[in-house]
Amino acid sequence: MTTETTILADLPQVSLQKSHLAEGVSLAELLVLAGLATNRDAARTLIARGETLIDDRQIDNAMERVRLAEGAIRLTAGAGQVMLHAV
Repeated sequence: MTTETTILADLPQVSLQKSHLAEGVSLAELLVLAGLATNRDAARTLIARGETLIDDRQIDNAMERVRLAEGAIRLTAGAGQVMLHAV
């Protein structure tokens, strides 16, 4: 039986500097940093189409600041998904 924990563990893992994430980064920039968009324009397009989720929450504002001091979040954009960790 596949559990949600197993599925999440199978996602690509992306680590970003804790200091950078603790200050907050725009969602559009975060998609680029996580490799889910090639540039900020592509990221804004994904966001405008409603194809961007943090965990299970849809985000429709490209300028929304995302903060992560510890732990991980699941970041989804279009068909791509990653687990984002602050290190």
